[in-house]
Amino acid sequence: MATQHVAIAPGCQIKMTRPGFRKSRPGGGRQPTVDNDGFLSSSLFSQAQILHLMKNEFARARRHGIPMGIVLLQVDRLAQLSDLHGSNLRQSVKRAVAMMVREKTRGSDLLGTTNDDRYLLVMPHTDLDQTRIVADRLHQAFFEVDVTIDGKPLSLTASVGLTSCDDQGTLFFDSLLSQAETALEYATNGGGDQVTSFGETQLREPGPSEEDFALDDDEVERGSMDEARDG
Repeated sequence: MATQHVAIAPGCQIKMTRPGFRKSRPGGGRQPTVDNDGFLSSSLFSQAQILHLMKNEFARARRHGIPMGIVLLQVDRLAQLSDLHGSNLRQSVKRAVAMMVREKTRGSDLLGTTNDDRYLLVMPHTDLDQTRIVADRLHQAFFEVDVTIDGKPLSLTASVGLTSCDDQGTLFFDSLLSQAETALEYATNGGGDQVTSFGETQLREPGPSEEDFALDDDEVERGSMDEARDG
């Protein structure tokens, strides 16, 4: 199997080591207008565009009682890596993420940016279990993408937060987005390079540990003295 190389910016290169399975759909997206840049423009929506599309899909999901999955993805340490390797890295990674998601998702799924370092994937007709499968797939795909800068490979990892609306319990689309943001923040605060669902953030709230109930040495000594005095 031939390895696919895509030149991105001076000194930067992206390599996909495995093929994807994305199926194109007739009329399912804009046609590229420029060979070198058409892929990105037809696959990655702006923040205003993706939020508008998400709002429409959310309204459709509630109206017809169908599920919708949301994945929020962030490349770990991207700001620090960009400071270290230059501004070209950010654009290279942006294209790498768009290419990876294009290869690993359906033609009906929608991808856009919510800020410089986060990517929002909207998946109509996708329940929570299916959303988790896609999120895990994208997380693993980062091990298949090699961004090279000046001939040197740069290893990337990603944190992923996910949620879905499987019923009529979520009333507003921005509540769904907030759930995905909470899940992503939980993943990044846990060290990054992991996938977390919103439901898991509710189950993993830290409770008291054994150390919280353990006595320190001074308390143990005072207790022993009290016992001796009482005896």
